[in-house]
Amino acid sequence: MGMNQQFRTTASWDQAIDLLDYRFPLTEGSHASVTSYLTYFDHLVAIQSDGTTTGLVHPSQFVEASGVEDAPSCIRLEHEGLQVEIEPGRTHGGSGQDVPEHRMQLLTDIAAA
Repeated sequence: MGMNQQFRTTASWDQAIDLLDYRFPLTEGSHASVTSYLTYFDHLVAIQSDGTTTGLVHPSQFVEASGVEDAPSCIRLEHEGLQVEIEPGRTHGGSGQDVPEHRMQLLTDIAAA
């Protein structure tokens, strides 16, 4: 059962961000401030809005990514049976600022995890 949801740093997508921060926490910061993701030697790297980089607290939660390393088109994470896919958005101009539109899809029912 999948829920194909965009998540942004707006109130309507806070639950998706909260889920990512709770189940797949970053060593520093929040998924809410991630502008892009990339992979480096089988590790997920999150680039924050201030330009700093961080990774997952539990690197083994990163399962795979498709696309190119510096711009994956899909990232799969897994934690205790709960699997999610993140489709990183590309920044584009909108009202004077670049805002990435990421998408998240639950691959397993959250009640089953």
